[in-house]
Amino acid sequence: MPHAHQPPRRSSSAQGWSTPGGTSWRARHDPKAPDLMRQRLPAEEWKASGPRRPALVTSDALHAESPVQKRPEIPRPSFHDMTSRLSAIERAPVFFTLSEEALRAIARRVRRMQIPAGEMVLCQGEPGDTIFFIERGHCRLVIEKPPSIVTVAVLTEGDFFGEGACVLGRSQQASVYAQTECYLLALDRQSLHAVMAGRDGDGLEELRRLAEQRFNLFADISVQATWGQLLEEATVVGVYSPKGGSGGTCISLNLVGALARRYPGEVLLLDLDFPYSHSALLAGLVPTSCLARMSSVPQESFEDALLSAVLYDSGGPMILPGALRPEEADEVTPELVNKAIATLRKTFRYIVVDLGVTITDSTLALFDLTQHVVLVAAPELSAVKSAADAVDILNQLGTPHNRLTVVLNHRSEKPAVSKAAVERALKRRVDVEIAFDGNRPEQAAVDGAILSLTNAKSEIGQGAEALAALLDGTHARPRVAVDSSSIPNGIAEHAGRPS
Repeated sequence: MPHAHQPPRRSSSAQGWSTPGGTSWRARHDPKAPDLMRQRLPAEEWKASGPRRPALVTSDALHAESPVQKRPEIPRPSFHDMTSRLSAIERAPVFFTLSEEALRAIARRVRRMQIPAGEMVLCQGEPGDTIFFIERGHCRLVIEKPPSIVTVAVLTEGDFFGEGACVLGRSQQASVYAQTECYLLALDRQSLHAVMAGRDGDGLEELRRLAEQRFNLFADISVQATWGQLLEEATVVGVYSPKGGSGGTCISLNLVGALARRYPGEVLLLDLDFPYSHSALLAGLVPTSCLARMSSVPQESFEDALLSAVLYDSGGPMILPGALRPEEADEVTPELVNKAIATLRKTFRYIVVDLGVTITDSTLALFDLTQHVVLVAAPELSAVKSAADAVDILNQLGTPHNRLTVVLNHRSEKPAVSKAAVERALKRRVDVEIAFDGNRPEQAAVDGAILSLTNAKSEIGQGAEALAALLDGTHARPRVAVDSSSIPNGIAEHAGRPS
């Protein structure tokens, strides 16, 4: 009778001890044993099933076998994404009054869009069913009413647009452009009604009232701007040089001279380059009064006193000094600038305003009144950096892309910064490039001459003529027959027509 525990016996194989079951003891205790067993079996038998050993199933094979079909899950926004969406929506008019539950429901339903700067988001006259919240960036709303294009609003973070078409069912009242790179949250009409049609029905009605109010406001703004074009009021052009010594005053003078050759007696230079206004001196004129001294003039005699302060150059341009002394610059307030521009626009065809380096309240008021801005930069590192900052500021103020002209004025024969590098820094092309003109500008200043009038073939003269042609092509006056009976009474009186 065999013993209950038989001692292991030596197998004929040299691979190790075998147990009564026939399994090698080394195969059970030596981690290298499987490799030895693999060597004794052919490769196809090692993987195949059969009486000798079961088939090996790898993890890849398990996943490859008939995967379970699952319904695709709708991606849910992350915590930070949800926070950003809520921050934009809850700041918007009307929507900030909604409940927390409604705001979160809207935040889950919106879709994010990235719009490059200058791209059109909505087109005037097209249908629409989406409200766009501005999460980041600035957007410009433009109404095209031939012969003019009117910017009716500049919207920023926390505002929205497209509500007129979405809620009122009208076509888009205005075209919308991305003033800077924008991130928008789009909410379609179906999602809007799904969230706000129930307990938040009052919010939906309030949104309709806001849409109607905005529609009427934008319509009034566009009509007023159009009447200014039809009544042939002057085009206001601001010349701004963010870095002193870039030649802003020189270009302003020569631009006025080039425009005066086209329209003698219809072009005015308003010198607001404070604290030192030297345009009259550079043109060889002697001023006796200025805009700053008009602040105490009574309303009934303001227009006559203002026009009497204008200096006339024999070549055609006219100059109105802003201040004769540095301390008088404080008298030029935004209210006085608005009043003066409103008066001068009825008399001239072009008003070119030479602005100082510092952006004051008067400068901001002037930017609101301009139809075109000329940015002067020199190909120098500090001047280019200042110009890039100025472009960003003008974009935030709502200056349309096509109403901003960049002039590159070379002050030396070998510039330190190339034109291509300037364009990369400004993120836009240079519209007019003025080559180095030697000592002609300095000599003209000593002689009290304007090169665009005395030497039109000089580099300054050619650059001023190119700039004048660009402005005249953009702001050419249409000859439109206007029915005086349709003009509002106040406008008809200023235009000298019967009301």
